Amino acid sequence: KVTRKIIEVQSVSSKIISNENNIGYIRLKSFNENSDNQFLKSVKKFEKNSKIKGYVIDLRNNPGGLLTQAINITDFFLDDGEIVSTKGRKISETRKFFARRGDEVKGKPLVVLINNGSASASEIFAGALKDHKRAILLGENSYGKGSVQSIIPLKNNGAIRLTVAKYYLPSGKSISEVGVSPDIEISEESDDFRIKTETDNQLNYAIKLLNG
Repeated sequence: KVTRKIIEVQSVSSKIISNENNIGYIRLKSFNENSDNQFLKSVKKFEKNSKIKGYVIDLRNNPGGLLTQAINITDFFLDDGEIVSTKGRKISETRKFFARRGDEVKGKPLVVLINNGSASASEIFAGALKDHKRAILLGENSYGKGSVQSIIPLKNNGAIRLTVAKYYLPSGKSISEVGVSPDIEISEESDDFRIKTETDNQLNYAIKLLNG
């Protein structure tokens, strides 16, 4: 029998890492409808552990997703300030989004891992934390997808996807076609590189950085 039910895609995975078991590792694969709840659940579980001294947030190969989710998850780590703005030709497409008070990890150090596969919402998250000097970005330059699209239905049952605005970081920089640059550039070291394995030299560097 096949039972009809709503499938909730698990976009968040988490684990305690390092030899000292003192770093919370959270990998976010995409920004889906329920990502913020999944993410916050992992953070709160780690925060109950008194040994946790810092966090690695892994956004490598995360293609993005919902803007609201990027704002919510970024807000977990900021007390105030701008997160992102959109600017378009219409006034309705020009908006600013701000953080609310409350850092869920109480100022603990953050390292955010990015690469060329990190796009859109991932770049908003990473770029905002970099601009506010709340996190150290490590890895490779992100993809550079900083545009806002609107879907316009057509009479023939088709549709056109039209770019109506661009994303801008708190610093005023556009993400579009330039991406977000890491504070520490670490390229994949070998051909057998695999995320979160012994060959993951970017993650290994992040662990050394937090425990150094």
